[in-house]
Amino acid sequence: MKHPEILLLPVLMFADYFLTVFAAVLREKRYGDHIKTEHYELNPVFQKAIRQKQWINPRHILLTLLSTGFFVFLMEVIGLPDNLHQGFLGYLFVMYGTIIGRHLSNIVTFWQMTRRREEITGQTSMTHSMQLSISMYQYLVVVVPIGLIALFSPTPFVMGGLVGLLMLFLLHLKWIGQQTKPQEVKPQEASTPPPADNTPQK
Repeated sequence: MKHPEILLLPVLMFADYFLTVFAAVLREKRYGDHIKTEHYELNPVFQKAIRQKQWINPRHILLTLLSTGFFVFLMEVIGLPDNLHQGFLGYLFVMYGTIIGRHLSNIVTFWQMTRRREEITGQTSMTHSMQLSISMYQYLVVVVPIGLIALFSPTPFVMGGLVGLLMLFLLHLKWIGQQTKPQEVKPQEASTPPPADNTPQK
């Protein structure tokens, strides 16, 4: 095999999923008592599975195998110029490295809140749209330094990594857009008259 490093991709994809489930479990022990959100998982495709704490997800396994097979075929069978090959590796590994870093940050935060219960009080609620926006802004912590590295050392790997981070922004914008679309009125809602307004008129 000419490019065994591509086999790191399924490791990162499975780590992404399993860390998400683990964090979702840990979140319920304390963090969820203080910060109420509609979903923990941001990707709509896996929200139901994560909500149900589904450790084995056939859809994710299939996606991981198909993605790995595609990139193995691309790099081993077709063969890519070295610059393009390095760009793809940067795209995949910087993007997934950032995602896994976020998972680890969440896990440590949830664990600390469980250990030091007396240091947090109160409760607040957050819409899923706001949660998505905050998540997107937090990626600036990585985008800014990677952008500076790309400015001074624009190697294919670094540029690919920057594109991967920008893809995370685009995904968040897509999900936010889906949240802000007008909701369709269900038939039973449309046929139910609004409650009478008994407020005294001036």
